[in-house]
Amino acid sequence: MAPPNIFLVVLDSARARNCGLHGYSRETTPFLRSLADESVVYEHAKAPSIHSISSHTSIFTGYHTEQHEITEHKSFVKPDATIWRRLSKGYDYDTGIFTANVIVTQTSNLGQTFDTCVGPKRANFRLFDTGLSPLDVQGDISVMEYLQTALTHEAPVRSVLNGVYKKLESRGGSQNPESENASVYIGDLLDWIETRSGPWAACLNLMDTHTPFAPNSEFDTWSDSDAREARAAVESGSVPDPFTDAFWRHLSAMEPLYDGTIRQADAAIEQLVEALEDVGLLDNTLLVITSDHGEGLGEQSALDPSVRLRHHSWGIDEVLTHVPLLVRPPGGDSGRRVRRPASLTEFPSVVEDVVDGDAEAAVADGFVPDGDVVSSTFRIVPPGDELALPEDERSKYFGPWRAVYRTVGDAVIKYARRGDAAVTIDVTDPQNPVKLADTDDGVVAPVFDEFHSEGVRLGTSADREMEDNVEERLSDLGYLR
Repeated sequence: MAPPNIFLVVLDSARARNCGLHGYSRETTPFLRSLADESVVYEHAKAPSIHSISSHTSIFTGYHTEQHEITEHKSFVKPDATIWRRLSKGYDYDTGIFTANVIVTQTSNLGQTFDTCVGPKRANFRLFDTGLSPLDVQGDISVMEYLQTALTHEAPVRSVLNGVYKKLESRGGSQNPESENASVYIGDLLDWIETRSGPWAACLNLMDTHTPFAPNSEFDTWSDSDAREARAAVESGSVPDPFTDAFWRHLSAMEPLYDGTIRQADAAIEQLVEALEDVGLLDNTLLVITSDHGEGLGEQSALDPSVRLRHHSWGIDEVLTHVPLLVRPPGGDSGRRVRRPASLTEFPSVVEDVVDGDAEAAVADGFVPDGDVVSSTFRIVPPGDELALPEDERSKYFGPWRAVYRTVGDAVIKYARRGDAAVTIDVTDPQNPVKLADTDDGVVAPVFDEFHSEGVRLGTSADREMEDNVEERLSDLGYLR
């Protein structure tokens, strides 16, 4: 029998809380619910971090954030540390990534760890290489916050113009909903698969579920007048100033639109799975469907209720860390649910088990690690100039934010900490977490103290040392000094 294909599908920014697959009241994922009957569903899967660069690096390498140290948009990882490079070199797989995600394919070198990288359809992301771009700033920031940061850059005028260019080019979001939707990249992927003569391993990152939350009309099922008003504000560039009551109302009002994008992505996955089945590839493919992180829509942080969550900029709450995870092994499964905490950092070990012929053992509970499940982020990094707040009001947003998950009896317990703030939460029912105490029982610090650098970080565009032909390949993208 031919070696199994490996297929990772990432629904960027899709949180489990808003997926029907995980008990959400709106049926946002009807196809995933049906696919679950022949798959393994992990009910408590946790993202390694809350933003793309760190989470994707963890998924690709199997290291936690503190181990790989890839935390900035322009950080670089040693290619040989990724499962994709190991599959290419060690198992003779053709590898490819398909996504509109700029962070994964352009500002970092994660996309260059694949044999084929199909990135954003937009031609350029900055007018001036020497100026700051919104893509260089941690977190989802407002126009005013970007301007404040740009004016402190060594090339302030060029930085401001780069911001204006990206605002006009992308309509204020991290992808173009018309030219970079799921169908476009699924088409690219299927064309690529058709030309493969041997086993392949692919990552498809769909940005439909990311801001600007613009579902096609056929999937915009739940929008009300508040949601339509919020969307119009995004389109016109008249979003309320951040950290104001009006802004939090605006962000919360976008949830029906966000749900529509998840429904849209679900339909795209249905199209994709049917295509694989039609050409006889589905039953010889390990299919993993998940998300790199969740999304904050104005919820209060459990660690500090005075902190509200904005997109995936800071925090460690369940809306940011709890993600969908469905695994269909080659040949399918009987439809089981795993209730123990699971980590996306186990992806490389699951893949290696499958290609080594142990698919059944890998997917039975392959994403459940032997030890604790952890999630963390260093956002926001002091001094937090990207925050439109006075300096004395920024510290409560500073990282690191950290969480540890454990099974205690029949319950799933979360221990979280940021600075002196700590909390213990029962997250057994993902839709209704219950705070148990304003302490982490001394759990978090010792767990994270055990982590050390694995030496896989190459650096940033300013200080990295390149290996093999990575430098030559990245020079075409304009990221050399």
